Formats: sequence, structure tokens, C-alpha cells
Amino acid sequence: MSSEGFFEVQVHERERIIEVRYPRKPTREALDAYEAALKAAVQRLGSSWRCLVDQTSLDVIPPHLTDSITEMNRWAAQHGLVAAARVVRKTAVGELQSRRILRDSGLGEAAHVYFDRSEAWQQLTSH
Repeated sequence: MSSEGFFEVQVHERERIIEVRYPRKPTREALDAYEAALKAAVQRLGSSWRCLVDQTSLDVIPPHLTDSITEMNRWAAQHGLVAAARVVRKTAVGELQSRRILRDSGLGEAAHVYFDRSEAWQQLTSH
């Protein structure tokens, strides 16, 4: 599980998937570090890649961070992101918030919300 305040970023090179685990209490500082780690991972992978985001450690993303996360998704889509899966807790608010972030990011049908990590992983690796 993620640490109290920082995002975990893991690159699965063979599958070309960047996996991100959200912390229980994300901060602006943690988001900035995550953004830098994401950009380094994207540069390492080059061309097309997929992303698995596990945000089950929190019910909802703090409102003061959602715009920045949406912008990061837009950046990712412009830098090779071809599919994204967000794993959320089974809460209506968390699911709706994640769907809105994905919609506002312009990822369209390339991004989906799941309640189960293994289902999300299977979807990303089956393409």
C-alpha cells in the first residue's frame, strides 16, 4: 500500500504499463513529485504506453488536486498514453469523480474505471 503522503510509480516495461498507487492523504508536494516521476517514466518508455491508477487508498481525490490531475492526464494523452484504467473504491462519489477526471482529460473510450485491480490489469494487457 502507498505511504501516507506520496504516490508510488512503478514501470512495467514488458507490458508498457505505468502503475501508480495513490497515497491515503495526497498533498500538493506529493502531486508535484508524482508529476516529475511520471514524466521520467514516460521518457523511459518512449512511444505508446498504458496507465493503471490505483486510488483505492482514498474515498475521493481532494478537490484542490483534481484540476491538476486532469491536466496530467491531458499531458499523458499527448505523450503516448493509449489506454488508462483507474481502480477506485466502490463509492458513488469516488467513481463519479474518476469518470469526470477521465472525461475532462479527453481520453474518451481509452480510459475506464474499475473496482478491481486484476480486472483493470487484464483489460490493459489484453490490447
